[in-house]
Amino acid sequence: MKEELLLHILTGEASPDEKKQFYSHLAESKENEELYFQVKSLWLRTSMKHTRIDTNSEFNRLWEKITEQKRTRIISLISKFARYAAILVFVLTLGGVIGYFINNNNPGVSYSGVQKYTAMRGSVSVVELDDGTKIWLNSESELSYYQDAEKMQRCADLKGEAFFEIAHNEEMPFVVNVGNIIVRDLGTVFNIKAYAEDNIVETSLVEGKAEILSSGSKQLLELNPGESALYFTNENRIEVRSIENNVLSAWRDGKFVIRNERLEDICKELGRWYGVEFQFENKELLDYRFTGNIKKSTTVQHVLKVLKTSSGFNYRIIENIEKPDLIIVY
Repeated sequence: MKEELLLHILTGEASPDEKKQFYSHLAESKENEELYFQVKSLWLRTSMKHTRIDTNSEFNRLWEKITEQKRTRIISLISKFARYAAILVFVLTLGGVIGYFINNNNPGVSYSGVQKYTAMRGSVSVVELDDGTKIWLNSESELSYYQDAEKMQRCADLKGEAFFEIAHNEEMPFVVNVGNIIVRDLGTVFNIKAYAEDNIVETSLVEGKAEILSSGSKQLLELNPGESALYFTNENRIEVRSIENNVLSAWRDGKFVIRNERLEDICKELGRWYGVEFQFENKELLDYRFTGNIKKSTTVQHVLKVLKTSSGFNYRIIENIEKPDLIIVY
């Protein structure tokens, strides 16, 4: 298999012909399929900028399945993956710099320096702003950051999930716009989960204080540490619950930390991370609940096997070329 072909598959740049060629090769043996998923797992980890890979331990599983002749090629391939990730980070950063100069030279814009950041599927991106604020973006999340000169605010528009460590500034507050609500920093460390398909915006406070405002800037409530505000977008209501801080930090540390969660919600998170889709043939399974810790560096098959051991569900995987693989749960 050509290295360029595998790289195109992992980055989503493969043409229909390349996909057909790749999956035909993959279907030749279970060994090829297993090797692909292990290499894919390593590729996902290289795109997590805050993660260090212990080469010796991480490649041991691969070495058992690869001949001496293939090892040099795989090392070269992973090296290319790392360089590709570095180039992507550079391009995203360059895009933010270009956006800064374009907006600063446009007198019709009341805010300046629109910077856009993205976390690719199956990765976590770390953003450090000039003011000292640090932001983690979860898989398939987008963040736009700018300063509003008229309102004297630092502003962020979020789609997806992000963890914020805000550098507090009384004269320049930090606000996060998420759909119909606004989260305003009052010296804060907090997490916001706002994937559109969930129809819920969850704001969880770790340290300090934060205000939840309506789109018209009317205060809805003030959060205290250890509290989570769930805004149900379809019902236009807010519910406050208690949280565990270790659960909030888990996704940044490369783990799925599951605490009495429904199987349907767990599968949504797996889908975002691994780029697969789920379909339930047995609707009763949707409400099955699980608790446990699982590393994200493993494959989706391994996660499903772990979940399966504590319940009676089964699954089968339908591999697709033009769209995400489908996992049938029954």
